[in-house]
Amino acid sequence: MKFRLRFLATIAAIMSCMTLLAQPMPLTETSESDVQARFRAALEIPLGNKWDFNWSEQLRLHNNFGNIDKIVSTVGVGYEPWQFLKVGADYSFVNERNNKTDNNTGVKSAEWGIRHRVNIDVTGTLRMGRVKLSLRERLRVQFRGDSINKYEHPNPALSLRTRLKGSVKLRNPHWEPYAFVELYHTLNSPAPVKNFKEEPLAYKNYVPRVRLAVGTEYKIDNHHRMEFYYMVHFNKSYNARYKANINNPDKYGDIKEWSLEKVCAHVIGIDYKFKW
Repeated sequence: MKFRLRFLATIAAIMSCMTLLAQPMPLTETSESDVQARFRAALEIPLGNKWDFNWSEQLRLHNNFGNIDKIVSTVGVGYEPWQFLKVGADYSFVNERNNKTDNNTGVKSAEWGIRHRVNIDVTGTLRMGRVKLSLRERLRVQFRGDSINKYEHPNPALSLRTRLKGSVKLRNPHWEPYAFVELYHTLNSPAPVKNFKEEPLAYKNYVPRVRLAVGTEYKIDNHHRMEFYYMVHFNKSYNARYKANINNPDKYGDIKEWSLEKVCAHVIGIDYKFKW
């Protein structure tokens, strides 16, 4: 019995050492909370019985409503071959605010970066009396407009979003409350390496975001609708940074930072939609 315990302890120690050796450098963690807001206006135009065209503009605030985070312009089409199934595709032009710190002075500044997003959706719906359940799978492809190191950021970035939503039609036909849970999953997130000049690109995929939301739709009339919701994000992102001083070839490409950033964001949202 003692021999078995010693054997298992030896195996555990070896595995721990291998894990430490495989890790390029210790992982540093930061966490914060934020209060955010989203405002969106959308237009939906039916194209026959099964097709529709949609366009929307969205403004996002973060840092406790202190800064504009993103401005998102989206156009897309949807196709509903049956009442229980809908597919869609859209393109978004994203103007995103990025905070950067000068390595020499330590001064923080904001820069705006362009992102191009393509979403492909498949949504299945099940209706049971007044209750409606839907499951949406969304494949997102996002392209960056700036020059990046592929060992730090994928370009394009691929992710899969899974959303389960339930809503209830009340006796008052104007209101339809709902709740949903949504999971993100990265598909090509780069893993850290000791030196990107010497090691091949590897991947460390994970769940970077969990969303929980409650809200309600309000039907003003056949053309105008409002939506009010509260959503909480549990976000995390792994970030690798590498030394880029080409004047020091012995250090160029070495990893200098491997960090995990956690953010809990509380989001208040208001949407308006006009249906032609």
